Amino acid sequence: MAEICVIKSFRLTPELAYKLEELHELSGLSQSEIVRLSLTGMKTIKEKPSKELLSSLLKLNNIGNNINQIARHANTFDEIDYNTLKVCVANLNSMVNDIRRHYL
Repeated sequence: MAEICVIKSFRLTPELAYKLEELHELSGLSQSEIVRLSLTGMKTIKEKPSKELLSSLLKLNNIGNNINQIARHANTFDEIDYNTLKVCVANLNSMVNDIRRHYL
């Protein structure tokens, strides 16, 4: 993105100011960034992800890493710990179902 070096000051109606503040709270973007996105043709500004969703995605990533480690071990030593694999797959399925139920 180009270096931002020009400062503009402008007036808004109370309704537009409220809407700008609402978008700021919803998206987590600065009010200046919202105006810049609007001027460049951005149609929608997305809501910032909730802390619960980010936490769920982190847990899901950790489970995926565990499964990857199990697969690496299985490929290296030609053996699989089925109990650990079952627990990881069960956790993965549970997390995916939770994410679908809460966010989709």
